[in-house]
Amino acid sequence: MNKKRSMDSEKVLQLLMDNKAIVILVIFVAIVSFLTDDFFSSRNLTNILRQICTSCTLSLGFTLVLASGMIDLSVGYMLGMIGIATAMMSVAGVSAPVVIISALAIGGFCGFLNAFITSAFNLAPFIVTLATGMIYQGVNLLLCNSRSVAGLPDWYLFFGTGEIAGIPFPVIVMVVLVIIMAIVVQRTKFGRYALACGGNSKAARVCGIPTKKIMYSVYIITGVCVGMAALLLTGRTASAQTGAGAGMELDAVAAVVIGGTPMEGGKANVFGTLIGCLLIQVISNSLNLLGVDSNWQKIAKGLVIIVAIILDRQGTKLLDMIRVKKVQEA
Repeated sequence: MNKKRSMDSEKVLQLLMDNKAIVILVIFVAIVSFLTDDFFSSRNLTNILRQICTSCTLSLGFTLVLASGMIDLSVGYMLGMIGIATAMMSVAGVSAPVVIISALAIGGFCGFLNAFITSAFNLAPFIVTLATGMIYQGVNLLLCNSRSVAGLPDWYLFFGTGEIAGIPFPVIVMVVLVIIMAIVVQRTKFGRYALACGGNSKAARVCGIPTKKIMYSVYIITGVCVGMAALLLTGRTASAQTGAGAGMELDAVAAVVIGGTPMEGGKANVFGTLIGCLLIQVISNSLNLLGVDSNWQKIAKGLVIIVAIILDRQGTKLLDMIRVKKVQEA
């Protein structure tokens, strides 16, 4: 009887751990809907849906990085730099295909650079990407002399505001990328290798997994995701802002961790990342509807990150305790 109860407790706790973002989201939405009637308006819900497309696209790459046991703190400033660069190209009359490919290529190169510096000099990804993020920010400001770039062509605006069969184009891009990333992580050898590197990189290396190649691939894929996110954000705002993307790495951390991907790596929850992004955006949107000062939104996001990490760590400890007890009872 005790053994069955222990197994039931483990399953329930594991279910809550894997879906904690959904639980928190439902609770938060219930509270906000009680405080304001504007939350469930079609205009507001459409606005939330459009806004999460950029953060989710960026966070998909971040999910892969974190699951592989690494981190990338440069993604926010990388996004801003790519947005400025591609906006300047489009305003100068460069064709759409060239600009789009350039956005993805610049992102991929930045990811490659992060991986190269980390690997070649055996440095901590945290420090490397923090430094390269500052470099990307500087390049961003130098490109445009610290001024925003407006007057984007219609094809660029379509990335952020266009529709296909009544469905917002950014939503289509986001859904397609979520499905692709889920397949890559769960159904491919590369995905299994990446998770193995996150679980124990030394053991993965001993088993013959090319850990350096995996690291390069992970960072390059992340950069490509950032490039696509830059196109979506710049198209939605109809201009490239010098401050675009700043702080988005913190949103990504919060969304990915609360979505079920642990900080220590070894596991990835792609659909959880989507829900995590939705939760972060709902928090910002709700505070705006309630007229809360924007500075409090930063505090709220910081608290979400702390709560997500605490829930993740404490939940893992409880699961370990239940499993140890189950082994002892057996």
